[in-house]
Amino acid sequence: MASHRTHTRVNGAPDYDDPHFWDARFATGQDVGEWLNSGEALIDAVLSDLEHQPSFDGQTPRILHLGPGVSKLGPKLRDACAQRQWKGRGIVNVDFSAEAVRLGQDAENQISRDHAMHWHHADLLSWDDISSVSSFAPFDVIVDKSTSDAIATFDDQRFTATDDMSRVCPTVKDILSQHSSLALSPVEVLALHLVPLTRNDTTWIVLSYSSLRFDNLQFFGRYWSLRSRIPLKAPPGPVSSSAYTPEVFHWLYILDRK
Repeated sequence: MASHRTHTRVNGAPDYDDPHFWDARFATGQDVGEWLNSGEALIDAVLSDLEHQPSFDGQTPRILHLGPGVSKLGPKLRDACAQRQWKGRGIVNVDFSAEAVRLGQDAENQISRDHAMHWHHADLLSWDDISSVSSFAPFDVIVDKSTSDAIATFDDQRFTATDDMSRVCPTVKDILSQHSSLALSPVEVLALHLVPLTRNDTTWIVLSYSSLRFDNLQFFGRYWSLRSRIPLKAPPGPVSSSAYTPEVFHWLYILDRK
């Protein structure tokens, strides 16, 4: 990922693309960890998908959890798996905040080996980083609660034929072999980075505030297909009882690896 910004910052906007921004929030308790909502719909979707996946071994689901931060979604998912007699040790949490990883790993040190989740410090837009979880692949399911939303605020990623190919994702490398250069949105880079970690029946389940999160991506459709995009009514915020507020929806995406 680019180490500097090429886009114009909006004055006062959060630095979502800076891991130190998140480290400070997590270390000081400023972030409660539950963006959009608690993610129960994600858990239900993951469990349903695993139950219908022919390649799932029925014992240890391999789940990649993207950008969990300090959310309780991972532990809730692990507990739901344990209720089905599935082992939680196949859940891998990846975050680019070192503080989130430290807190998460400290909590897992108290859990039995069969159910302790893994934590990895990695930038999802760096193939050097994300390839570090290859030993756990291929994953059955990928879980993403608004991480794609945060990544969408990052810079576009630029690749050229003169880049060090040893540090470029094989999927991006294949595309780059047909182009002298590429400028890819960060969400598309994430989608391409997930390809080598998955197989053709892996499911990527995303909770997003955007109804257009995966639209207009040039190469996305080569590797992922949209099974469903389900509107979920957003939790109400603190408003006056006399104020009219329009309904707000979040979106649950179910994406299938081709």
